[in-house]
Amino acid sequence: MWGRVVEIMTAVWLSISPFVFGVQSDPVQLWGDLGVALAICVFSGLSYWGPTRHAHWLVLLLAAGLVVWGRFAVTPPPPPHQNHIVVGLFLLMMAVIPNEASQPPRAWRQLPT
Repeated sequence: MWGRVVEIMTAVWLSISPFVFGVQSDPVQLWGDLGVALAICVFSGLSYWGPTRHAHWLVLLLAAGLVVWGRFAVTPPPPPHQNHIVVGLFLLMMAVIPNEASQPPRAWRQLPT
């Protein structure tokens, strides 16, 4: 589940990045970043619960949206949008990591000890 923890930490960065880059006066960017960060936290957190253990795959959609928004919102992209591109690409890598990546294979866990 370490991949989900990294996704949540990345969402925290995304939520404070408007203040770091000084664009908190732009309501679209501020609320867009906060909304996406909240959605990432919700989807990553839902992955801890058994019935919704695949919810982290929805982070892929959010990450792709961040990359597209960062690249095509303004040309050339200013630093806040470059941040969206980097965060989106990073989340694309993290979202494909399975929940049980740090555990031995399921067949090995079922062997008698």
